[in-house]
Amino acid sequence: MKKTILLLSAVIWSCTMAFAQTAHPTKCGMQKKHAAMIAKHPEYAQFLKDQKASLQPAADFYKQYKMQGSEERTTAISAVPIIFHIVVDSAQFNDMGGTAGIIKRCDSQIAVLNHDYNQENSDSVLIPSGWKTLYSNVGIHFGLARVDPSGNCSPGYEVKIIAGTTTADAGFDVENETSPLEKTAGTGLAAWDNTKYYNVWCVNYTGGSTDLLGITTAKSDVTGGWAASGEMGVDILYNTLGSTGPTGSDPGTGSWFTPYNLGRTLTHETGHFFEIWHPWGDDGPYGGAPYYPGDGYCPWSGVTACSAADTVIGADDGLDDTPPESQAVYGSPTYTIAGGTYNDCCNMHGSVNTQPIGIACLSYMDYTDDGAMHMFTTDQANAMASMVLVPAGSATGATGYGTIGENYNLTQNPSLLIACTSTGVAPSPTELKSSLSVYPNPTSGEINISVNSQAETLNNIVVVNLLGQQVAVINGQNKDYYSIDLSGLSKGIYFVKCNFASGSVTRKILLQ
Repeated sequence: MKKTILLLSAVIWSCTMAFAQTAHPTKCGMQKKHAAMIAKHPEYAQFLKDQKASLQPAADFYKQYKMQGSEERTTAISAVPIIFHIVVDSAQFNDMGGTAGIIKRCDSQIAVLNHDYNQENSDSVLIPSGWKTLYSNVGIHFGLARVDPSGNCSPGYEVKIIAGTTTADAGFDVENETSPLEKTAGTGLAAWDNTKYYNVWCVNYTGGSTDLLGITTAKSDVTGGWAASGEMGVDILYNTLGSTGPTGSDPGTGSWFTPYNLGRTLTHETGHFFEIWHPWGDDGPYGGAPYYPGDGYCPWSGVTACSAADTVIGADDGLDDTPPESQAVYGSPTYTIAGGTYNDCCNMHGSVNTQPIGIACLSYMDYTDDGAMHMFTTDQANAMASMVLVPAGSATGATGYGTIGENYNLTQNPSLLIACTSTGVAPSPTELKSSLSVYPNPTSGEINISVNSQAETLNNIVVVNLLGQQVAVINGQNKDYYSIDLSGLSKGIYFVKCNFASGSVTRKILLQ
């Protein structure tokens, strides 16, 4: 696959030019998947429209939920265990750096997810001032699954070496309503229990999918009857796994698909897994009502700026703080608005400027290069958090709240994150960070810390405030779980530092 980078001046960065960027990879297969499903099942369009319409109410619900009292928020939240299913041929396995490279890629990918989903990405300094107020913490943490469904030790990944260069047309078998080959035992690697694990397949796309970086089957597709349970999860191109840059914890080894080499393919697809959409609402070239075929549209009728034939109502992503956008943005766009990004052809709705700080091309959910993605907006973050950090059933009876709490079960298995000790080898500091859980976060008072006392000696746990002052200290007691009551402290941000014999691991928490 080859990507042509277009160097566009501020003058030609318009929707019309963006439409012409056909040399770029599709990057995400959601539009193609939706269009193909709609072609076979027209009623699927209404299902997607309803799901999208539920997102802003879900985001608004979570805003209120975060302000509830401690008596209503007592259930512990742990990191989401990820299992990487790597289905590649021998050449691709070597291209990833072999076993050593895969370990580094998995570690760095976990680091990228935790940075991107918790407002800890170092490239946030590149966010323009006008977007800074929308730069938000999703609050979801991730860790490698250290225990498999049978209770055996796991490194957090499994590998299937297949013959030849063909793996599977991941996701496009979903369109054909057959089980994708890479997700089938025997030909590939079957999903682990998706009520406990977040399944991620790393594959090589073939056939008509060679321009693809990733595709997702979310839980709503499964509960809606549009996909089998074993298909739930994410597929990404094998050489986009992990990060070569500062966002990750380790540069890894092997070949990379540049400029998609900072781990943001999985950041993007995980957003889809937690139900949010591309900011332009997917009304681009693979559309069909409400995803119109053609060059993209604005979410209102009668506008001619994008296309001479633009008299139809285009799509939006269902969230209020991502401005209307006509179509995907590729590459690393030049910003032309002071404190913002740039306008496309959907910036004016009558006399109203709908893009005062530009479009959300810097969101992880657009199609820009990994290095041009820097943030989730507040509504994107709250919508995702409502799917993961709220107990299922919390919004029972509330009209339009759709799938709130659908992935909450993934946060209830801290024991799956504790590094195994069957080999007698202590985990590395990176492994300790993946296996250590501090929850709930945010908290209204009490926090719990889960560690592996048999794998590594915990000297103490120190809690400090933003001024660096110690506000709580607990000595290690050869236990796997510790609790600390912070309810007497002022609300705000604190840091929990776990000092092990081989190093320290620090987690940021919010006391509210």
